[in-house]
Amino acid sequence: MKKNKKRMPGQLSSGKFRKQLFIGYDNNGKRIVKSFLAKTWWEAEKMAADYKARHGVGIDPDELTVAAALEKYINSRKDIIAPSTLNGYNIILNNRLQSIMLTKISELKILDVQAAVNADYRDKGSSRKTLKSALSLINSALVAQGYDYHLCKRITIPAAKAVKKELPSAREVINAIKGTEFELPCLLAMWLSLRVSEVRGLKYSDISKDHSHITVCRTRVYLGVEKDEKRDVTKNEGSNRTISLPPYLYKMIMAQPHNSSDDYIVDRSYNQVSQNFHRYMARNGIVITFHQLRHLFATSANDLGVADEYIQKLGGWASNNILKQVYTHTTKPLEDRYQQMIDDYFLGILHDKDAENNGKTVENG
Repeated sequence: MKKNKKRMPGQLSSGKFRKQLFIGYDNNGKRIVKSFLAKTWWEAEKMAADYKARHGVGIDPDELTVAAALEKYINSRKDIIAPSTLNGYNIILNNRLQSIMLTKISELKILDVQAAVNADYRDKGSSRKTLKSALSLINSALVAQGYDYHLCKRITIPAAKAVKKELPSAREVINAIKGTEFELPCLLAMWLSLRVSEVRGLKYSDISKDHSHITVCRTRVYLGVEKDEKRDVTKNEGSNRTISLPPYLYKMIMAQPHNSSDDYIVDRSYNQVSQNFHRYMARNGIVITFHQLRHLFATSANDLGVADEYIQKLGGWASNNILKQVYTHTTKPLEDRYQQMIDDYFLGILHDKDAENNGKTVENG
């Protein structure tokens, strides 16, 4: 009769070794234990030790690694931040500045952080904006643990690349989208300076009773794989705004099929509105993204002589500080005059296009 081979402590019947690590309690007070399996005992122990170091399980604050401090910071806010923001935080945790993630926060050196930034820029092609966001989040996580390295001030990040993108004119865009499925969403973005999430978030109930204004107070944010998050807020405080609704756009909006005031004005997916527009324009030899229609609004308004503070207010670009200054220095009559200039500009292009189409119809007849 064959005797069973004696197993070593921690060894399973499969021959592998298991190291268990207590990591806390769930919402019901039940212990949570994580298991690590490996071919050898020391490998299982190392896996558990690495997990403990990276996630800060049962470790004093001074012994926390950068990754553990960052994870704790993210977890403390995951229930109050938007899913898209949470996703961005986790991307930083798992992909940015990885060479410092297992460094203890009490032993972190500025030169190490600078080296990590240099490596990401050199090896991964990380942009200035990406690196700046990573440093800001990591510094916030360190501050929460009592360590403020002032990373954003002491670390040198690559200078912004001076890339000037030539946008097509408003006339070129309107000539391309007139009479197509893209006309209404594009005009809302280009004429009223709305983000794609704001365009898709507008409802018929947002139109004022006298049909002269529309309130931007809601968004539908694309989270990927045709999944949206509906929010009763816009990107920032300055983006919540009530703006003039030109009669031309009001008539176009009301001509869309709808059953109630709770219906979305542009009830289409993100890809239908944004991606398909980009592809359609490219087929017509015009390079522009849907978001750049907002840039086109700013460019057109600037060319018309509209003051910067009014462009910021009408387009909802203002931060809290800028917004206060804008409200202090703008007056309603002047704002209305600038809005009328913008309305007249886009109406002129649309009427020219109508006249051109009518002329072709007469010739064909």
